[in-house]
Parts: sequence; C-alpha cells; structure tokens
Amino acid sequence: MLNIAVIGGGYIAQNHIEAIKKIEIANLAAVIDVNSDVGTSVAKKYGCRYFSNLDVVELCVPTFLHEKLCLEAAKAKHHVFCEKPVTFTLDSFDRMLAACRENGVHFMVGQVVRWWPEYIRFRNEITDGTIGDLRMIYEKRLCQHPQWSKWHTDPAKSGGGLYDLNIHDIDYLYSLFGKPKTVYATGWKSETGCWNHVITSLTWSDNIKAVVETSMSMTGNWPFSLELRATGSAGTLSYQLDAGVNINDGEQKSRMNWYPAGSDAIYPVAVQQDDMFEMELREFYESILEDREPAVRYEENRGVLEVILATKTSLEENRVVVL
Repeated sequence: MLNIAVIGGGYIAQNHIEAIKKIEIANLAAVIDVNSDVGTSVAKKYGCRYFSNLDVVELCVPTFLHEKLCLEAAKAKHHVFCEKPVTFTLDSFDRMLAACRENGVHFMVGQVVRWWPEYIRFRNEITDGTIGDLRMIYEKRLCQHPQWSKWHTDPAKSGGGLYDLNIHDIDYLYSLFGKPKTVYATGWKSETGCWNHVITSLTWSDNIKAVVETSMSMTGNWPFSLELRATGSAGTLSYQLDAGVNINDGEQKSRMNWYPAGSDAIYPVAVQQDDMFEMELREFYESILEDREPAVRYEENRGVLEVILATKTSLEENRVVVL
C-alpha cells in the first residue's frame, strides 16, 4: 500500500483524489494547500488521516512551483507525480529528473490524454491499420479561460494556453509518432503575454502530417470542446466532445464515428469508458511497486517540452523550426 500526499486542493487536485480513492494499492494520506481553508476542507471531505511516512507526492499546483517542490520531495525520498506541463525549460526538467534519479525515487508527468478511452481507441485504429495509410491528423482543444484561477493569465506562472493546453495534444502525437521533423505555428498572444490561441502544423520524416488548434481564450458562452480526426486511405475516424465551461461541468456530449472510404455509410463507434485519472495513477503506482520506468517515459517528457519550445520559437519568429 502506497501512502499518497496531494499538494494542491483545487480543480485538478480533486480529480486526482477521486481517482486515488478508487485504487486499491493507494491510500490518500494528506492534502497540502497554501490556503488553510481549502486544505482543511478538502482533507475533511476525503477523510484524510495523518501518517508519519509518505511514499508519493503528487504536484497539482501552478506550473512555476513544480521544480522547487519536485526537488524538495525527491530530497525527502518521496516518489514524484507531477501534473503537466512539467516545467518551462529543458534545464529545469533536467534538474527535476536528476534529483529524482539521485535520490532513487520514481518520477512521472501527468499526460492524462494517453489514458483517455477515445484516444486509446484512436491509437489502436491507427496502429492496427484500420484507417489505412494515414494522410492527416487534426486535433483541437478549445475553451474559455479557466474561471477557477487567476494565475493562468501570467505567462511566468502558467505559460498560457501553449503550455497548459496545447501540450496535451502534442504529447499524444509524440506518443504515436515520436518527435516531429518540423514545427510551424501561428497564433494570438493575450494582453498579459500568453500565447493563448495557437494553430500548429507538424510533419514527421515518414510524411505524417498533423494540425493542432488550441485556445484558452474562447469568447461568450463557448463550451469546452475537443476534436480528434484521422483520415487515411481506408476512411476517416472522428471523435468530438462538448461539455460545459470546464470539461467536468454540465452534460458531456460526445460521439465517435467511422466514415469508410468509398461509402456513404456512417458507423457509430462504441468505446468502453474508464476513469483516465485512475488508469494514469494506477500505472505510476504499479511502476513504483515493480521498480520500472513508467509508461510516460522520461525522454518523451523532454521531447514534448522541446516541441513546445519550438512552437514558441515559431510563434515569436514566424518561421518553420526544424527539430
């Protein structure tokens, strides 16, 4: 049994806590938050008890705090689960990983889309050849600015939509195809200096192409919405989801359809629904008990951050960046 401390008591932290409560090899030991009212309330809600020893620290705090807390947790010999985006620079990531290795603790970055049921189905359809020769992938992830925080408006604390939102889809593509060959991006920067609406074109050496659209600054009553579409020689697979202002607000409406080439038919695709946060955390806990590197590998974390930094360079210098 692993005793888990969650640092942070906000929106993402409570998604983690709900998942932890479902995992039989994990025990929620503590909730830590700089706001004592929040920390006390969340700990009471989830029935935390005090333990003199902890096995895992989960960092569910603003991005600019990740490195400092990771180094402290590793020094205290606690395994570290760090929410995305892991950090802002490659040097910072290297320090975090080095601290964990030097202290003999495990480290994983929370790229939860890899455990999203529909994204898993997409991966299977691509890898088993159902789609045929892949021609294009399109991803979008559009939402209003988070109403539950203010720190997202500060690029020094959040990195804006480029880091906080776009990284989900970049990581998913990286998990499928590895590091892209080229990146070109265009976008809109907010008044506070955040790249909050970004459209990125990516290519790989084997001629795979993708377009990713990200926005954290949609207007009016725009719902949290996403789309994943893959077109190949055998047909097109499309997944779409709309929710409330945040993904967990209101009623989620989603659909996945298969459009076979050379046919007018549309086939709804049923997908078994599993808790992606539970599956993600279960993988990390099992990697600790089995003493192995977790499924989200360290070189992939670093590579994804390289792509985000290349996207930022492309946005600021208006050029194609070769990786």
